[in-house]
Amino acid sequence: MWHAITSFGDSALLLPLIAWMTLVLAFAPHRRDAIRWVVAAIACGGAVAFSKLIFMAWGIGPPGLDYTGISGHTALSVLTWPSLAALLVRKVRGPLAWIAIAAGACLGLLVGLSRLALEVHSVSEVIMGALLGAIVATWFIHGLNRTDALPTWHALLLGMGVIALWLVFYGRIFPSQHLLKDIAMWVSGHSHVFTRRPHAP
Repeated sequence: MWHAITSFGDSALLLPLIAWMTLVLAFAPHRRDAIRWVVAAIACGGAVAFSKLIFMAWGIGPPGLDYTGISGHTALSVLTWPSLAALLVRKVRGPLAWIAIAAGACLGLLVGLSRLALEVHSVSEVIMGALLGAIVATWFIHGLNRTDALPTWHALLLGMGVIALWLVFYGRIFPSQHLLKDIAMWVSGHSHVFTRRPHAP
């Protein structure tokens, strides 16, 4: 079960999904949201990658924590799924819209729990990922103007694309950790990377 849930947070699925959301928003009548979404995705993904790189390369991280970098699965899930829900229900009034956004947030948090259950990340890494994703998602969703909602056909196109991408990419694994490891060794000049301390509190 946890492997099935964690697949909703893998970059193999989320990166194409983020790109598709950008493309649909870019061709909507109001392109401001596309720019905001690109900024949100870069800010979230960039913070995750930077946190992992400086730890792998030089062992830099918060002292006293079981830490190797912010959980990317958690951060990108908590950003992407509620933001996607907010776009799809943008024309909806009343509690249904908030229920959809909350459902997206819950999926993101479940991905975070799956990282703990699979013993891939520590509690501190998942909490940091959830906070990062929530902050950026809140900024993006709060800035959406309901009067500029996606036309119905754009919303349908967005939804159908999400389903198609899920069918193609769900369950695949993106080798982000291996790529970051290679980059960390290249920028640091070390022959190895820093790893989790065996007895960290």
